[in-house]
Amino acid sequence: MTVFEDLGTFHGVPGRLADGGARCQGGPDTAMAGYTLLELMAILIIVGILAAVLAPRFLGTSGFTGQTSADKLLAAARYAETLAQNQGVTTALTVGTNSFSVTQNGVAVANPALPSTSFIVPLPAGVTITPQTTVNFVRPGIPSATPTFTITGAGFKASLYVTTTGYIYECGSQGACPP
Repeated sequence: MTVFEDLGTFHGVPGRLADGGARCQGGPDTAMAGYTLLELMAILIIVGILAAVLAPRFLGTSGFTGQTSADKLLAAARYAETLAQNQGVTTALTVGTNSFSVTQNGVAVANPALPSTSFIVPLPAGVTITPQTTVNFVRPGIPSATPTFTITGAGFKASLYVTTTGYIYECGSQGACPP
């Protein structure tokens, strides 16, 4: 077979011309590929139903505010313990009805995240911490009391434990508690 014998095919593929031209595969009656209006409406309805059902789960923050408050209380307790260990000054974690704070000699210490502010954390609406008490940490980080704090919010409950050795940990709905 010579080079010029079969100009109707290009590399053995029928329908593709050797000169780069194209052959029409269908006539004017060939249907265009796409979706019908009915199919598009069905997809929009399904997406709308999913958005209506799932949006409140992603936009609602009731469970997040409780967990966030529990995490902040745990961080505050560990920070108070660390300050007592490193500075040798009695440092207090005070839990009130609307907030909790870390203090030394009755004065709120600087917040490590925002040094220009005091370490006083207000509780969001609907979140409570019990008991309202003060735990003093003395050098080397030993607490004066060993309360079990209970943090509750809408659909959330967790406990924060302060042990006699100064080990502080949180237990919640996410799994088993450390010993």
